[in-house]
Amino acid sequence: MSLYQQHADSVYNQLIELEANSEPEQLFLCSYLLGHISLVSAEQGSSKAEFENNVEQSLNSAFKTDKLSTQDIADIRKLWQQLSG
Repeated sequence: MSLYQQHADSVYNQLIELEANSEPEQLFLCSYLLGHISLVSAEQGSSKAEFENNVEQSLNSAFKTDKLSTQDIADIRKLWQQLSG
């Protein structure tokens, strides 16, 4: 298993655990990120940095078209930074 896939699995599992124990307002953030993590983890890659870059690109692209509030975007970015850091 590549470092890309190992990191994808790790982040996915962290989100699942967080989602199971989260408050209702955080459920949306977890679900939103889980969708992106699932899509990006299906791609091929070789490094943790490549995975994180692909997630960033996926989020940036979606933020341009999704009707999210500025606060939702900030909260999603904050959660992603916590998971990727």
